[in-house]
Amino acid sequence: MAFNSKEFQAGFLNQVTDRMSEMTDEAKEFKQKQIEASERNKALISTRTARANAAVSLGREALQYIPEGARSKAIIRTAMASGMTGVSQLRDKLAKAHADAGLAPGQTLSINDIEAVINMPNIPDIDTEYIDMPLEQFAKETYGATAKATKVKDDTNIVGRLFGFGAMDRAREQLGKMDAMDGMSVADINAASRLAEFNSLIPNAVMSFSEAPRFSKLESFNFSKDIAKTYDDALNSREAEDEEEKAYRLLVQKAVDDGREESDVGPAEIIEAKRIARQFYARGKVEEEIKIYVRMYGAAGGFFDQQVATDQITNLMGEGYLDILKGEYGLDPKKAEPDAVTDKVKESATEEAKMKELPYAETTVVQPTAEALPEDKLRPGGDAETGDFGNAAARRWDRQYGARYNADGTPIIVEPRPTDKEATVMVKNKYSQKEQEKNAQEEWDRKYKKTHNEDGTPKKLKGD
Repeated sequence: MAFNSKEFQAGFLNQVTDRMSEMTDEAKEFKQKQIEASERNKALISTRTARANAAVSLGREALQYIPEGARSKAIIRTAMASGMTGVSQLRDKLAKAHADAGLAPGQTLSINDIEAVINMPNIPDIDTEYIDMPLEQFAKETYGATAKATKVKDDTNIVGRLFGFGAMDRAREQLGKMDAMDGMSVADINAASRLAEFNSLIPNAVMSFSEAPRFSKLESFNFSKDIAKTYDDALNSREAEDEEEKAYRLLVQKAVDDGREESDVGPAEIIEAKRIARQFYARGKVEEEIKIYVRMYGAAGGFFDQQVATDQITNLMGEGYLDILKGEYGLDPKKAEPDAVTDKVKESATEEAKMKELPYAETTVVQPTAEALPEDKLRPGGDAETGDFGNAAARRWDRQYGARYNADGTPIIVEPRPTDKEATVMVKNKYSQKEQEKNAQEEWDRKYKKTHNEDGTPKKLKGD
């Protein structure tokens, strides 16, 4: 039988037409189903968007309590990536820490404050893309509120399109361009709906919180009152009196070791030694209490951030003590420049440490200096060491200069006049040898006022 080309062409065209119609219908049906699905999924995406917006709001509130920078961005994004509860708790904890620290609006917590609240053993290395990503976008991707459908482009040629090929690709392409809500296409809405409700963009993100006690402003006031009372009680205690007595004995022993007489130890030296002994004992008691508070709160608990407390510590313990204490807890001491401790602080700290090591042995007052008598004014004849006081001229010299200068012309320097009007000294009665308490200034005046200046140097006579 001969080949009938017309009959073949008619049959082929019928088959192609049927298939073209099927592909077109399938594409139309797919497109319609996707549009209907997107309408249903809008509610789901709206719910997720609301959660993302809430997370952004909490994150922004948390950011106002912490310093700006990449680390702060990482903290907020890690909280979001750990779950909705994480970012909510972060905001609440930071707000409480901010209030406890007594900070004003606009002031931020220190790193120590933050580390006391947040327990992140290792803030994960976050991709720079996520650090720089706007917080809103990060939240939407984390809580499944946004997605980008795979782009589809129909590249079927004209002939193929005439026969219905590429109809499905054209439908997908149209769905990707069809706006549905908030800049998302129908394809984007449906793609987002297939995502999980929570998608952590930071692997192994963990956010937990410690309950370490915070050294609040109120606590700092109580602390300041407590150590002030401790200091006063210790300063006026019987134990402090015992320390005074020890200081006096050490001072006398040092004078004897130096070849001096016990009577040579002046009132000012005694007063100063006793003062330092009492102060040293009181500071020791205060230090015990300070260490208890520091162990309780630590640097992370904000102990060193309350100025009321640190000012009181400096007032009672000296300028250098606070810097030494901070160094023990890994904090930099007070600085005048970013990387250098001031000479003044170094000197103060050294003096404080020296006082702790040698509280009594170095308590003598630094004696002022005075010029010796010129040669023509030296004692004429006689030998003070052998007791031979020579002639009348020598005796006249003794009456004129003897209380102020030695025989070799060197000045006799006594202790300075006490500055404390209430200070007292114990003086032996020359007849009964019993000690009695007398005013230190009056006793100094009795012994030295006629011959010496108040700084302990001898007075000059006219013509000297």
